[in-house]
Formats: sequence, structure tokens, C-alpha cells
Amino acid sequence: MQLEEFLRNSRYFSLGHLPTEGFHLDTRNLSDLVELDLPRAIRTVQQIDETAMRAVVHQTPLLNELSDAIAATFARGRRVYLSGCGATGRLALALEATWKATHARDVARADAVQGLMAGGDFALVKSVENFEDFPEYGERHLFDLGFREGDLLIAITEGGETPYVIGTVHAALKRSHVQPWFVFCNPTEILRQTVDRSREVIDHPRVRPLCLNTGPMALSGSTRLQAATAQMLAVGAALFDQINDIEYFIDAYSKLPVSEFLPRLVEWESDIYRREEYVLYQTSTYPIAVLTDTTERSPTFSLTPFEKRGEDRPQYSWCYLSIPAASNARDSWRMILHRDPIGIEWPELDGRLSRESILEFDFGREIAEARAKKLPKAQHGLTIDSRTDTQELEFHGIGADSRLTVKLKSELILNPLWNQLLVKMVLNIHSLMVMGKMQRYEGNVMTWVRPSNGKLIDRTARYLEFLIKKRGLREVSREALIESIFLVQSRIDPDEAVILQILKDLS
Repeated sequence: MQLEEFLRNSRYFSLGHLPTEGFHLDTRNLSDLVELDLPRAIRTVQQIDETAMRAVVHQTPLLNELSDAIAATFARGRRVYLSGCGATGRLALALEATWKATHARDVARADAVQGLMAGGDFALVKSVENFEDFPEYGERHLFDLGFREGDLLIAITEGGETPYVIGTVHAALKRSHVQPWFVFCNPTEILRQTVDRSREVIDHPRVRPLCLNTGPMALSGSTRLQAATAQMLAVGAALFDQINDIEYFIDAYSKLPVSEFLPRLVEWESDIYRREEYVLYQTSTYPIAVLTDTTERSPTFSLTPFEKRGEDRPQYSWCYLSIPAASNARDSWRMILHRDPIGIEWPELDGRLSRESILEFDFGREIAEARAKKLPKAQHGLTIDSRTDTQELEFHGIGADSRLTVKLKSELILNPLWNQLLVKMVLNIHSLMVMGKMQRYEGNVMTWVRPSNGKLIDRTARYLEFLIKKRGLREVSREALIESIFLVQSRIDPDEAVILQILKDLS
């Protein structure tokens, strides 16, 4: 997106009034707490998780309606489509993969759920700039994947305003008589009164809105945390017909000793990054959860994204994924998605999001050794697995790090949906704490956010206004800040902080 285009359309991305974009009162000093009292920082985020998930319980009657709509769709032999963008797109693909894994012995049943996200399957491993800003992309993508009469769409957007996701809703209305669902995490009235595109969907007589009012995130604007968690819990419970077990999951999660389990792991990984060394996550059980969390670190904290197979760079991603049970790229993607990857083969994209481009990312077993050979410093391996006999989630170091072993005991790992959701939440807290140790946010403000689309540009400007006031610097107009964002982003490296550079220039 160019400066002139953003300024012309800035009103569409002005979202600072939405609660999911706000600052959580309980984490105002999160970055300090991570350094001074890591267990307390972890407990604080775990409590915020619990509170956000309680918003799901309040919507049990609507979730029962959604579950009935899903069951009716399956009964008539049609498919359920889950659309999302960014974190909600990845949770759509995670729910699809979990569904397919659970019903692997029944091919027709397994194929009855299809996830899609802005940027396609490619965006699961690397964020696709600007794709989410166009509703027509959502419509076109949904139709490409075969959506037709009798199919059900569940459109999932954390904020309730993402153009791509809204585009899938309008597409579903054109092609199927079945009422699409629109799932979001900001109060209905605020969206209705302030965001035109949201109001058009929420007030549409053939759309069923579902509000999960989670409030602000533990890290401001980082909706991959509590918002995506609440939505995965809600939509997943409806899809797997486990609505009656939602409170059981919340209660079991809230009692887990996560603050005893994670600190050693957080310190281990943080120390590796401080030495400018690398981490390789290895798992055959949780590849989509690990890939989701590690991919989402890139735009949130301006980290170098994953490299493709055989790609040589001056800088490499801090971490990577390897699936020991996969022998090559295609096998690794099959284990991630429980199907072959699907590319977006539109001519104007020149193959950038194609299936062939997706398969250039290899997460098979051989990548561990191949990557270690080309990295300038040491790579440290960490396995993530679970044992059903002991009901334990286990993180275990490899090689020189073999003395690192941390275990979390929970019967939640016995249930396919709860298992994946639990690991997502544990990884979210872990990476949030690690990034705090690496000073990638201040208080609860994302000072290293990468302004790669309209929403993130607006967010960057708002954070600058907040930090300028906090530091007592001279006031700068919003338009001047926007111009600075575009200028600075064009002259610094992708893994540098736009916000911090602008603050440095101003001071």
C-alpha cells in the first residue's frame, strides 16, 4: 500500500476505538514484569485468557444454534467453510486440520470442512501484505474453493471489520440459501455505529452475528492471543459438538500450573536469541500449532520470516519447524494440514501464492541438518510432544540441550480439540514472554509491530501518539506520523522497529 492510497482510505482503517485494539489495565507493566517476576507475568496472562474465554460461555444458546446449523449442513451432504484472516485464518486452518485428523478413517466426513484465509495456505507460513484489505479477494477465494448452494460459511474476524472476511460473507449470500455466521470479538453496537462495512453484515437479515466480547488483549492489539483463543474455543466446540464441555475446558485450563511449567523454557529460548543463535522446534503431533505461533511472531515483533528450502540469506528466521515423521516438503504439509496444500493460482499473482511456492517451504526431517549447515551460529533443537498414558505435554531439548525437559500434566490432551487449543495457548504465552525478554514491546505496547497493511499502519500511528505523549515529546499530527511510517519503513531493514526509529528521530 502506498502513502497516497492509505491517506485516501484511512477512515476504513481507523480502529483505535475498538476494545480489541485497546490497552489492558492488568498488563500496563507487562514488559517490566517479565523481567522482574516471570511466573507472575505468566499467571497474569493466564487469568486474562480465562476471563476472555468466559465470553464464550455467555453465548452458549447461540453456539447451540450454530452447532445445529453445522449438523444440518452435514446431514444434507454439504460442506462447512471457515474463513478468516491472520490469526483467525490460521485458526480456521487449524480447526480444519484437527477435524480431518479426527475423521481420517472417513474420507467423506473428513472432507466436509474447508478452511480458508487471506493469502491462502501460503499465509500459514508467511504473512501476505495487504491481501486482507480487499473484500473481493475473499469472495473470489471462497468460490475458488468450491463453495456452492447448501454450503455453510462461518466467517471469523477478531475485530469484526476485516474486509476479506466480510467479502466471504457477501459471497456466501450470493451462492447459498444457508444463513452464514459472522463471528467477532468487539461489542456489536460499537461496530454497528462506527464501521460501515461491519454494520452492513451485522444488520443483514440473512446473516447470523455472534459476538464474543473479549475486551482488550494482554498485548495491545495482539488478537492472536485472547480473541483468537475465544473464537477457536467457540467455533471448535460448535463444530465438534462439545459445547457442553466449554466450561470444563476453561476450568481445567485455569487450574494448570503454567507459571511453574514455562519459566525455564522461556529463559532457555531467550538466552539462545541473546547469543544470536537459533531454535528448531520439532514435532509430529503439533505442527500446525507450532507453525501458527512462530509465523505470527514475525509481523507482531518484526522478526525475519521463514526462509524457503535452499534459500541463502544474510539473516535467517530465529526459529524454524521440522516434522520428524515427514520425509519431504509435501509430506510435511500433509502432516500440517492433513491434506495437500492449496495455492491461489490467480494469474496476476505471478505464482507468489501458488501450490508450487508453498512447497518451497520444507518442514520435513531433513531440514534440521540442512538448516544447521547454513546458519552462521548454533541451532538448538526442542521437541514438543504429548504422552496419553501419563497425560503429559512435554518439551524436551535435543543434543547439547538434552537436560532441558519440562512437562505439563493435563487430561485435556486426551481430547483432539482441547489438545490443540491447549498447545496454542501455551505457545502464545511462551512466545509473548520470550519476546518480552527480548524487549520487543514496552509495557503492553507493540513497539516492534510491522506496519504491513492498512490496519497495522493505523495501529502503528496510534502507538506512536501514545508513546510520544508518554515520553513528553512534542506533539506530531496524525498525517505527519503516517508519512514518517512510510518513509522510515522504506529505509530500514524488515527486522528493525519502525516505531522506535521514529521515536529516536523525534527525540
